[in-house]
Amino acid sequence: MTFDVLEILEEEGFVEDGEGNMIYAEKAFFAARVLKWIRDQIQSDPNFDVTTYLNMLAHYQADIADLTFSEDEGRLLYHLRELDEGVQELVESLIESARKTVSDKTSSDTDDPTDS
Repeated sequence: MTFDVLEILEEEGFVEDGEGNMIYAEKAFFAARVLKWIRDQIQSDPNFDVTTYLNMLAHYQADIADLTFSEDEGRLLYHLRELDEGVQELVESLIESARKTVSDKTSSDTDDPTDS
């Protein structure tokens, strides 16, 4: 399976066609770095929580969050911007849902199916 970053960026709205053969790619270069970082994390850690990081990238694309890399580029840093109350509640519920999913996954990994 090939990993076509440009195709993903176009599909997710990071790259928009401009006049003639110009491409407006305000956030595309950074998003491409993030996607490559996510791919590397998936390859090195089979338990990597890809959903959370894709959600963070979606928030970045929607201008509701800022993303940066740590100095050594080993971590992706996320900062949620000030939101109106309704959006804040939605974001908090999504975060809580993601935590429950990870928690459920972790607890099911540690359950011994022979215990009855």
